[in-house]
Amino acid sequence: MMKKFLIIAVVFMIVSPVYYGQNGSSYTRIGLGDVEHSYSARRLGMGQLGVSVADENFINSLNPAGWYKLSKSRIEFGLYYNGMFLSDNSNSGYVAETEFSGLTIAFPASQLYGIGIAAGLVPFSNVSYNVEQTFYTDDPYKLTYQGSGGLTKLFLGTSYKLPFDLVLGGSVDYYFGNLKYKSRIDFLEAGSSFAEYENVFRPDGVGVTFGFISPDFSSLIDSGSITDFRFGGSISYLGNLNIDSILTATSSSGIDTVSYGKAKAGVPFRLSLGLNTVFNNEYLLSLDYTFQPWSDYKINGFKRPELRNFQKVSLGFEYKPEKDPGNSFWEQIIWRTGLSFEETQYSVNNEGINQYSVTGGFSLPISNDNTLDIGILYAIRGTTDFNLIKENVIRLSLGISFGELWFVRREN
Repeated sequence: MMKKFLIIAVVFMIVSPVYYGQNGSSYTRIGLGDVEHSYSARRLGMGQLGVSVADENFINSLNPAGWYKLSKSRIEFGLYYNGMFLSDNSNSGYVAETEFSGLTIAFPASQLYGIGIAAGLVPFSNVSYNVEQTFYTDDPYKLTYQGSGGLTKLFLGTSYKLPFDLVLGGSVDYYFGNLKYKSRIDFLEAGSSFAEYENVFRPDGVGVTFGFISPDFSSLIDSGSITDFRFGGSISYLGNLNIDSILTATSSSGIDTVSYGKAKAGVPFRLSLGLNTVFNNEYLLSLDYTFQPWSDYKINGFKRPELRNFQKVSLGFEYKPEKDPGNSFWEQIIWRTGLSFEETQYSVNNEGINQYSVTGGFSLPISNDNTLDIGILYAIRGTTDFNLIKENVIRLSLGISFGELWFVRREN
């Protein structure tokens, strides 16, 4: 089970009686929280997607067909720092957290047939908020709403290249997690009491992911500078999550388990499509689209009115210099940048929450085929209109990718 690698919480105070003390977005209280599309610092630098991109030095967690090009066994892991400037019509503040973002391992079973085998433990969704509000009435009190946890995906899969250069891939995915939602009221007069309710959900379920990457169509384009042109796509299906839930109540007089039950949550499929083209063997341009109909999300057959369909468009660019033994350290750096727009799955007060992002990053060579990857994202999400919260997000992602020759048959 994936554990937190490091947590840094920055709690801010302001003069107003209303303030935010969360580590993440207050919108994550809806549904299963923020959905992660790629744990990788490499993909963060290119807009987080890259479904059609296959790289011999990278494990693509979005499309299992992308493993066909692996030339060495690889281990990748990372962490990220996420900071948010929050504001509404009258208040503002800053919160932050640092999390372990994922671990993947893969090796090429057969380069001739494009058989790559990969497994990993990566985040699927994240819930993290802590909102407080104080009311100064005849009997003043403070309300606190907290949420934490999320879903994690454990996967195992493979890729295969057909004779006409069409690559297929698939994985079996196991989802599990722990989500906690807490509400509390504190009466502020001396000697006053409090009451707290905590609802804990423990979901788990099995799903599958299928993907493809097309043959290279660059020969059909009358341009000598285009050296590779491909389409790709993937679809992830989860179906129902089985959820064990426990509701407990705590007050000045003690703790009581109010209820224990089971539920089913219907999680919608996720479809990703993309294309990429390579110029002069060094410049890669990718365009991606992801869709997930969160309006169909149900718990025990009931939909959530605060959820709508998710859509994201991403444009990414990468400069990867061709390998040359004479290149200096600086000439081996891989550079990335990207733009993206997404209609998030959140709809609050009948107002859809959108996000605009700009990203960048680079890979520093540690040794041959080993890199230190850094990705940076700046995003604007939400609005201060309609009593909503605007979030200015800064994410810094750090990853390490190791490649080694394993399972090599020695000649006698």
